[in-house]
Amino acid sequence: MSNLVFVTGDFCSGSTLVFTLFREAKQHYCLYEPLHEALLEFLMYRVQPLEHDHHFFLQDYYRELRGFKEIPRLFDPHWGSTNLFLEPAVEADGLYRYLAYLIGMSLGRSARVMLKDNRLAFRLGWIRANFPRAKIIHIYRRKEEQWKSIVRRVQAYRGQQDIGQDSVHFTGFNIAKWCEDLKGKFPELDASRSKTGFERFSKLWELSYEHNKRYADISIDYWDLTHSFQAVCGQMWQAVGVTGIDTESLKRFVVPPENQTTALHQSSILRKTHMAVNKLFRKYARARLRLRTRRPESL
Repeated sequence: MSNLVFVTGDFCSGSTLVFTLFREAKQHYCLYEPLHEALLEFLMYRVQPLEHDHHFFLQDYYRELRGFKEIPRLFDPHWGSTNLFLEPAVEADGLYRYLAYLIGMSLGRSARVMLKDNRLAFRLGWIRANFPRAKIIHIYRRKEEQWKSIVRRVQAYRGQQDIGQDSVHFTGFNIAKWCEDLKGKFPELDASRSKTGFERFSKLWELSYEHNKRYADISIDYWDLTHSFQAVCGQMWQAVGVTGIDTESLKRFVVPPENQTTALHQSSILRKTHMAVNKLFRKYARARLRLRTRRPESL
């Protein structure tokens, strides 16, 4: 599986930009966040990015996964936020079967496959052990900027300034939930060991950065990617052994962070309508999943 690439990075790190570059380069079959807790819901409708997500030029995140009929049988939503740390030698047969199925199906459609997920950092040792020939790209954002992005996006989603970001129990992008899951391995993540939300986040960021960098073939600074695009993107293609990509043509998909804006209290009818439609579709998807559980033969 030397033509397999894993893209790893924290939430709000720029990993979706890397996914977009791979998808638009059209040399890999691109899988978007197959460990997401709500994957089964998302596969039932064409979930689109919201304005405050800053996922520019990206539509229908999960289109490549539609038609993979065994996903409902093999997928476990608990992978999204529990058992986040995997030792290289641990047996995780269910996760291996699921990933092997996705990769095998994808290799039947393309000679190269890329899998991007924000839930890989503390599982990379296991991934290295089980997919030793795969390439790993790590995208990271400087700690303070990543924190600001997380807070801004949650503020925009909730439409308010105070979202509990000062608390060690801040739930934005599952920070507190991840720390609780990982504190058995990393005691410094326990809530009692931090005084603010940023301090707890900082400890998680440092640990994630350390693990990502240890196993990655290349680590890319989001700022460098967005400001020295030609050089950094070229290094990325070289690291995964791909040639013939017109990197210059991909530059149009890059929006530097200083050109991104987030209106915290935006009240536009379009934005509210978009969010309402997404919520309606998610309710519909959840209802279908409940029906599938009760009457699997009917779907």
